[in-house]
Order: sequence, then C-alpha cells, then structure tokens
Amino acid sequence: MAQKLTREDLLKLDKHQLIAFILKNFQKTTPDEKPPACNAASPPGFDGIKLPAKPPTVLCIASPAKDAAPKLPPIPKTPPIPDVCNDFTKKKKKVVPPEMVEGEKRVFVKCERCDKTFIIDLPKRIVLSNPNEVVPVTLLHAEDHALTVYLDQNFESRRDYVSEIFRIK
Repeated sequence: MAQKLTREDLLKLDKHQLIAFILKNFQKTTPDEKPPACNAASPPGFDGIKLPAKPPTVLCIASPAKDAAPKLPPIPKTPPIPDVCNDFTKKKKKVVPPEMVEGEKRVFVKCERCDKTFIIDLPKRIVLSNPNEVVPVTLLHAEDHALTVYLDQNFESRRDYVSEIFRIK
C-alpha cells in the first residue's frame, strides 16, 4: 500500500529517496505475479463464433540404431549444361536471300548542323548483311563534321548524330 505523503513531504525528499519511494509504493505487479485477467464482456455477435479444432499433435519417438546413419533422399543429378548458353537469349537475325542484298536503296538524311538534306543511294548489303538490328552509317560530307545515321532493317532512320571531325597530324 502506498503511504500518504503530502506535497511538502515529497518536495523535501532528495532524488534517491524519491526514486526509492516510487519504486516501493507504486509498483503494480511483482515479477512473480501474473498480470490480471481481462474480465470484459465480448462484443455482441462474438458468442456464436466457433473456432476450428486444434490440429492433432503427433509425437514421433524414434530410437535410431547407433551405427545406422539417417537415410536421406538421393541427390538428383544435375542436367548437362550446353556449351553455348547464349543461344536461348540471343535473337538470331533472319537470313536474307542473296537477291535481296544486291542493289541500292535510296535514303534521305538531314544534317542539323548545315541544314542540308542529302539523297544517298546506299548499297543494301551494308544494312541487310549486318547482324545488328540497327546499323550505324557515317556520312562524311563536310570538312569539320560528319553525320552518323542509325538505320533499321527497313532503311528507316532511328536516330542521327552530328560528330566533330578531328584529324591527327
């Protein structure tokens, strides 16, 4: 039970005496006691709820032989790994018939630096026989810069860049 002390009595206590008083008189439960059970009534509608039955507890008591090792399932053999792993992930380019590679294709490109449009008769073999999906083609048309055009398999420009030309002496 807590002792009845007045406010003035508490103010006279020093720090250590105050802590000891609080710990002695206001501790609700001791470590050996269980907390009080809840006696509140259940909410309406909860009385009719049936909980599922607990699963049966199976006790496995085995006395293995002293010399016998535990039997483990056999380790499955790993499948063989193919020599070339990139065959599945790498897209293969369609084989183009030789008659489609012959000849030229007319391509229109515009240089943003000089603001000129060029009409180029580009050999089809440059784009169609290249294994890449987008083929870079560089056009040297001025002394100080060049135009690099990225062409797809339909000879359409996907992107173009103007590059500076620097000559090593």
